[in-house]
Amino acid sequence: MEENRQSGKTPEKGESQVLRNLSFGVLLLAGALSIYQKSDVKPAAELQQNLRDTQADFSFHLMKSQAILPGAGSAQPEQEAIKASVDAINQLCESPGVDSSRSEIQCAVLLEYLGAEYDRYVVRPGKFKEEFLQLYERKELLPSDAEIFSTAVGDLARLKQYKISGNSEDYQRLKGELEESARVTINILILLTLASLAVLGLGFAFVVATVLKKPVQQYGVALMGVPPSHLRVFIECTILTFFGITAMIPLAAGFVPSALRMPFMVGAYVALLCGVLYYAYKQSSGETLHKVLGDWAYRPFHQMVIGILGWCAIVPVGIMAVIAVMESGDGLADPVDQAHPIVYMIQDHFLESFLLAVIVAPILEEVVFRGFLYGYLRTHFTVFAAAPITGFIFAILHPQGAVAIPHLFFLGTGLCLLREYNRSLLPAMVTHMITNLLVMVVSYQIFH
Repeated sequence: MEENRQSGKTPEKGESQVLRNLSFGVLLLAGALSIYQKSDVKPAAELQQNLRDTQADFSFHLMKSQAILPGAGSAQPEQEAIKASVDAINQLCESPGVDSSRSEIQCAVLLEYLGAEYDRYVVRPGKFKEEFLQLYERKELLPSDAEIFSTAVGDLARLKQYKISGNSEDYQRLKGELEESARVTINILILLTLASLAVLGLGFAFVVATVLKKPVQQYGVALMGVPPSHLRVFIECTILTFFGITAMIPLAAGFVPSALRMPFMVGAYVALLCGVLYYAYKQSSGETLHKVLGDWAYRPFHQMVIGILGWCAIVPVGIMAVIAVMESGDGLADPVDQAHPIVYMIQDHFLESFLLAVIVAPILEEVVFRGFLYGYLRTHFTVFAAAPITGFIFAILHPQGAVAIPHLFFLGTGLCLLREYNRSLLPAMVTHMITNLLVMVVSYQIFH
């Protein structure tokens, strides 16, 4: 202290134990509450039902192909293939997402086409039930604009209409078109299955090669050169980011016109990222910030490839964990109740949603979670303790429901390992971006 006074230097602040405990208490409490607390901007019930019906329609479109060409792509006998298709349809129709008259009638249409029992799905009163009974039970023709024709299985209802009316020409034409479309869909599913197996193989090979190589703990070594007084800045940046995302940005967005809200959100997240980096630079040093971000110039293409291989290893594990939770859960298993809020914005604000989810958010979250938060924990714990702790905090602070926590936990933990054993945050950012990109692509495909 006396030396600092004589040299004119300002004494460095030491790490505050109270600040550390308070910070982690706030993070864990807020994360735990976020699992159970309803959002202030909870989507309207109508929007949720529309999303639920849209997701169900996407599944029914796939099931339609399976019903039209049962056993295609497999060596099953025809009767076994039909039974397998019926079982798959019943499994889909008993899932939590199929809870409307529109969806249940589509179940009935598919099962009737395969000659299976369908009565239990013709229960809910409404327009769809009346149209189904008129066409399938009373054998009366429907008007061309009947609502049942607008569903994912509407073409099967049209086939029934052509058959009842004796219009064999249109019947054969439409049946041929449906069979061709079903072949394309089934071939795409086969390719996706092969691609998934390739991803699993690459991920497994990457993990084995990494373990055999015995990589150096790059981030842990780099953090050894960080002054203890700078570590408090790591946790301060984490807290600042959290409150910026959960409090300041939503509050400010409330004063922005709805048409400009998504562009504002993108800009606000970019500003938050720049602000946090500037704060870290001013409160610590450029050298410390460089240790957090890492050396991006060192073989950047190689680091991006590591990020791709890391995605192959990390994400499938998380997806399998989510599937296991959804299969075993009851009320937790409805994907609409667990959907990220940005899903409701994709239709009207796809470009802004893409920029936010695929580019801005991964960069911000990697800097904060894998840079500052994990970096702070890494100076107090081993990598195998700091990584899962960070992964857990990362999971509970996301706005999805409890069913998404296993995937987010494995993702967050795996991203910490990517940061630990590489020279920079770049591989973790690439993995995070690919994950969010695929979610956006699937969501866009469902809506369109």
